[in-house]
Amino acid sequence: MPVTILNWIVPITILLCGMAFAAIRLLGFATERWGYALLSLSMGFSIMLIETERFTPYKQVLEDSLILLSILLACRALRRRLDIQGSLLFETSVMVFSAVAVTVSLVGFKSVRLETLSVEACCAVVLWASAWPFARSAKSRPDRILAALFLLLAFLLTGQCATFLAASPVGHAVGAWRTSPWGNMIQYTGVIGSIVLTFCVMLVAAEDAIERHRIEAHTDPMTNLLNRRGLNALLESRQAKRFHTGPTVVILADIDHFKTINDRFGHSFGDAVIKRFATVLTTAVGSKDCVARVGGEEFMILISGMTLQEAAATADRARSTFATERWVSNGIDQSFTASFGVSMASRDRMAIDHAIERADCVLYAAKQQGRNRVIVHQ
Repeated sequence: MPVTILNWIVPITILLCGMAFAAIRLLGFATERWGYALLSLSMGFSIMLIETERFTPYKQVLEDSLILLSILLACRALRRRLDIQGSLLFETSVMVFSAVAVTVSLVGFKSVRLETLSVEACCAVVLWASAWPFARSAKSRPDRILAALFLLLAFLLTGQCATFLAASPVGHAVGAWRTSPWGNMIQYTGVIGSIVLTFCVMLVAAEDAIERHRIEAHTDPMTNLLNRRGLNALLESRQAKRFHTGPTVVILADIDHFKTINDRFGHSFGDAVIKRFATVLTTAVGSKDCVARVGGEEFMILISGMTLQEAAATADRARSTFATERWVSNGIDQSFTASFGVSMASRDRMAIDHAIERADCVLYAAKQQGRNRVIVHQ
């Protein structure tokens, strides 16, 4: 049956979606893998429109392999987001099985329906193999959006396979299957799926960019700890619930004579001291609590579920660890110290603000009393 201009809308639309990924790639978004997948799908549907029996089954094997390859590439792009490892052996086996199944369907059974069923089944298997483990690992909102989309596609292709099993026979004329309801269903699935995929991936890319900029704005680049803005955002977020529902210890820590360190040994050396002090603090309090760099050499620690005495002991361990480390620069063996102020907050944000003020007061007292010490606000 003759191919009209309208029939080319499907591969052209898919191609435009792939080109859209290439365009936003120029803006710094990592979308090239999605673009490759849609390019392969567009080529597969384009070859499908070249209706001839002269190159059977080679033409069909090529077009079906390109369609299956597009699914494999899309699944690779999906898994890459969460560093989920795929199996090259599995992918190669599916490609080989598809090619053999298509050849047997067309040469042995002379059935385009069986050919389509074979390819759709392989595509569904590939989708389930990637979408299910991805959905189980997805935590963020963008990842959950992609997981839902791929699970939906896997479900649709599985349902189409069941439909093809019950489909009524179609004539053997060239193009009869393509123009049948079943052939139209495949083409509509391809074009609508591509459009929805493009929309979802662009939405996800935008959310990723927003999250990346938020992290950069809230993170100290030298130590990878929260900065003051990030600390304030944390205290206003739902994640800070543990700091508001129970007693919270506030610890302020400051490296002693830090200006002298910079003047004597240079700013690069001073940066190394700050990084090491940040590591000492994070090691002392553990990953569940919050350590932030709130000034040049000043740090703040928030600890929930700990008594004032336990927090003081933790601060003193960090102070002792930092004071016993040796630093060598220009042949000079040197050690540095830090001072700590500790206070307790009750169950709300205002109490934490007051506890920060009290911790700052006792930190100043520690400086006045000779430094290299921990003072607790009673």
